Amino acid sequence: MDGIKPRQPKNKPALTLRAAQPPEATTAEAPPVAGLMLPFHKPRRWPWVVAGVVFVVVLFVAGAFLWYQDALKPRSSSEAPVTVKIEEGASIDQVARELEQKSVIKSSLAFGIYVKLSNKTGIKTGTYTLAPNQSVGEIVNWLNEGRVSTRKVTILPGQTLKQIRASFIADGFSETSVDAALNKTYDHPLFADKPAGTTLEGYIFPETYFVTSDSTPEQLLIRTFDEFEKRIETEGLRVKLAARGFSLFQGVTLASIVAREVTNSRDQYQVAQVFETRLELGMMLGSDVTYHYAAELLGIEPAVNIDSPYNTRIHTGLPPGPIANFNLGALQAVAEPATGDYLFFVAGDDGVTHFSHTFEEHQQNIQEFCKKLCLEA
Repeated sequence: MDGIKPRQPKNKPALTLRAAQPPEATTAEAPPVAGLMLPFHKPRRWPWVVAGVVFVVVLFVAGAFLWYQDALKPRSSSEAPVTVKIEEGASIDQVARELEQKSVIKSSLAFGIYVKLSNKTGIKTGTYTLAPNQSVGEIVNWLNEGRVSTRKVTILPGQTLKQIRASFIADGFSETSVDAALNKTYDHPLFADKPAGTTLEGYIFPETYFVTSDSTPEQLLIRTFDEFEKRIETEGLRVKLAARGFSLFQGVTLASIVAREVTNSRDQYQVAQVFETRLELGMMLGSDVTYHYAAELLGIEPAVNIDSPYNTRIHTGLPPGPIANFNLGALQAVAEPATGDYLFFVAGDDGVTHFSHTFEEHQQNIQEFCKKLCLEA
């Protein structure tokens, strides 16, 4: 067998070994095989979640806005006044709680937000009169402007100290505080020549004053003194009175008598002339209103012969002090009386003041013009 080559088959090519090749890829996918389940793809949920959150937020913001707008409106239609006192150093939150507790506003939270957003944090202390029919905006404006509650106190001319005391109490001041204020000694320029121990009679200037609800009678009195002093200085009355030989206290005393005798400003100048002429001659003033005042002080019925230093029907010179307050015109009349030399006057039933030079003329005027009023004197 050695040396003999194996026999090759005819017409058959020689076999060549090659690596196995993957099948060629095709663009068309093979059709699914029946009964074979494909993988499931879950839908994307996050866009819906985001949309839901946004919707909730929008609803919340819209609701909050509507709540806020409603909370700024008046709590009710009630006009019933509510007194609210803002203390010194009170915070915005404290003020808001006070207003809500007193049923003036709907929400302390909305109030605080409004104050801060509007930059109206300059709330002023004091006592305010508010009402539930006011909006938060109106209330905040009031508190920033310091529109503290006020009331009107009117002091009428011709009132005595006793009458003024009663009117103060009627205006809401306590009896104790009024008495303390009227009996206090004040250090004021108005009283520079007022004798020690004399009362405030005649010095409480008649006018209408607006005071806050927490004002005291003492504060009100000081305002009347300030007003009187200002008027006296403006008119230069101290100098004019001094030129006639009167101190301010003496001028006030005589003016109080003039004002009680006649209310007509023109007549007051002539009445002042009568009284000043009598003083110069050493005559008694002979004023009926002075013994009426003396009777009031003593708590007795008026009588011409009342034994009192205030009774100028039996005593010469000026009484110990004023007998009532008066309008400034009466003091101006004393400072610059009318010309003339009348010694008597009488207020007639006809509303006219009749002047005369002699006692006989005076008696005639009484019989002719004062048949009713002179019987009541």
